[in-house]
Amino acid sequence: MTARGGSHELSAAELSRDLNVRRVGREITVLSEVDSTNEYAFEVLASTAGKHADGHVVFAEHQEGGRGRLGRSWHSPRGASLLFTTLLWEGRPPLSPSWVIMAAAVAVVRGIEQSTEVEPVIRWPNDIYVGDKKLAGILAESRAIKRGSRALALGVGVNCLQRAAHFPPEIRRAATSLDLESSRAVDRTAVARAILRNLDAYFAEPGRVGDDQLVAAWREHSADVGARVTLLSEGERFTGRIVDVHPADGLLVQLDTGARQHLDPATTTRM
Repeated sequence: MTARGGSHELSAAELSRDLNVRRVGREITVLSEVDSTNEYAFEVLASTAGKHADGHVVFAEHQEGGRGRLGRSWHSPRGASLLFTTLLWEGRPPLSPSWVIMAAAVAVVRGIEQSTEVEPVIRWPNDIYVGDKKLAGILAESRAIKRGSRALALGVGVNCLQRAAHFPPEIRRAATSLDLESSRAVDRTAVARAILRNLDAYFAEPGRVGDDQLVAAWREHSADVGARVTLLSEGERFTGRIVDVHPADGLLVQLDTGARQHLDPATTTRM
């Protein structure tokens, strides 16, 4: 697929050129097609290279089995999106799911803002929106590899070059792309590089980013605080108003029942 202005095929050489990262993107692989970049990260990178694969990023032009959270499908025609996974070897103690999702969401939004004219917002737990339409999503999965070690696959999907007709009818009114939201041609390589640099800023040395600093960045890029929501967590439905968010405790919701409830992004979905 081509954007306004020509072809934007991804290449590892162009993605890596002068990237100047410390962890995320030290090694980059671009695949024409794969079942799932998260599965490739676990089954190929982690299983063969082990800890040496830490920070390796794998991109795919097309995913046969692309998925979002809770087993949902991720629809994307070939060459239309950024579909990539960063493999991170987990330390001890591991990063909390809330910290990972919050940091990744801020990095994706900032990367998009720096490389396009689009200004998206974060919606808890793992989505990036423009207005009332979904632009991007994040899927973080942790898995034991061998000898007690664990790896984190941080998957990101960003709709870049799709037109309205490229989306299945059932999601057409709820999805958008950078091309649909921008008056200028979208350069997928530039967007990818900007996101990788921002991911590296958070994940190169996670301990250097304080909780207050991350919360402030998340709040800056999200309209969720104060919003009324219905959330499903571990089979139970919660309705109320979002009060706050924390990198360790997750989302704090003032429920209609009068109680307050912390909700973990790993087990929460928005209704």
